[in-house]
Amino acid sequence: MQLSQLRAFHAVAQTGSISAAAKMLNRAPSGVTVRIQQLEQDLRCELFLRDRQGMSLSPSGRLLLEHAQRLLDMADGTRALMRDEDPGGKLVIGALDVVLVDYMPALIGQFRQRFRNVKLDVRHEASEDLVQHVSDGALDVALTDGPVRSNALESRLAFVDEMLLITERSHPEVRRPSDLRCAELYGFRHDCSFRFRMDRWLADGGVRDMPITEIESYHTMLACVTAGMGAAWVLRSVLQTLPGHQQVQTHSLGEAGHTEIHFLWRCGHLTHNARKIMDVAGELGDRRRTRTWSQVG
Repeated sequence: MQLSQLRAFHAVAQTGSISAAAKMLNRAPSGVTVRIQQLEQDLRCELFLRDRQGMSLSPSGRLLLEHAQRLLDMADGTRALMRDEDPGGKLVIGALDVVLVDYMPALIGQFRQRFRNVKLDVRHEASEDLVQHVSDGALDVALTDGPVRSNALESRLAFVDEMLLITERSHPEVRRPSDLRCAELYGFRHDCSFRFRMDRWLADGGVRDMPITEIESYHTMLACVTAGMGAAWVLRSVLQTLPGHQQVQTHSLGEAGHTEIHFLWRCGHLTHNARKIMDVAGELGDRRRTRTWSQVG
């Protein structure tokens, strides 16, 4: 029996349906269904009565509900206690790979200067995993593509960036997917939010037969694009850090490229150290905006 299964059970019991629970947890309905099935198999009983009107608790489900709530509260309380039990405590933070490239080094550096006694655990995960692990309480806070809409989660804007389409230098201007004149696109795996957006951009543009090769490295994507093999989506801030970025052509994706990175945490469970790193991030953002304004003036 896993906490993620209990959270799925609790959400369905509260909302009365898989789809509503999925929205609450910000998960795919299929993922919630699987967790409920796993829990029923583990406990060897039926937890819900299913009919056309929705799902209601079975006698076994009613028996489990109160106990599940206590277990979830105890797990959340234990994590908070262990992380804040000493003056420094611990901060477990997850982030997308693109955040680790450009944004996190300055943030972590400033945080370590001010709070040296905080034990810091930084994890790199895909967006869907980040949301799940924040929901489960395995992460204090995460930096992911947002905003994330969930009744169980809260978020705050960290920074705004722009997703660009990159092609070989000689490629004609691209304003829509049908303008692509390449053999394939490069993107991350399906549990990445940026991949979701790329797939939707293609579908909205009526392009459904473009091959997509999954590559887990922006350096490799850039090399393939430079060689004239295809195109890729890359954040502007990340592209600027890659050697050889001047050798590709960039194309604006308009509104589809607008990217917001948000801090994400469980409602009512923002730890002291998570609040500290968000405060540091706010100060860094103010300084960045001040420098930009000075340069414009």
